[in-house]
Amino acid sequence: MSPAAPQKRGGEFTVIELSLLAEKAPEAYRELMAQKRSEQKHRQRFAWADLIAQTVGHLCGLASLSILAFVSWHAFDRDAPTQGAAIICTGAVSIVAVFVTGRVSNGRKSQGGRGSSP
Repeated sequence: MSPAAPQKRGGEFTVIELSLLAEKAPEAYRELMAQKRSEQKHRQRFAWADLIAQTVGHLCGLASLSILAFVSWHAFDRDAPTQGAAIICTGAVSIVAVFVTGRVSNGRKSQGGRGSSP
């Protein structure tokens, strides 16, 4: 590559380069634009899938905590406070640990992912 050539990051093009491509090679320009639209749709679908997966995970965690609270409450009602406390504390700590671990690993992945700058 010559020293005057611009450095490309992630396949991005300038407006001038795109207008030259549209003028000199219209078929390649149309193909490039179709590919960019397809890539954008893919990113949007992926973002929605990620949001749905996170929402389902959070709802499952909430349901699990609710069930543990119900079982623990039942143990308290049956005059077994030690067992009730063990049920809710052990279960809640386990579920919270899963969510915290997931949050930490997701944070690391987004910091070192493809879109990060050097």
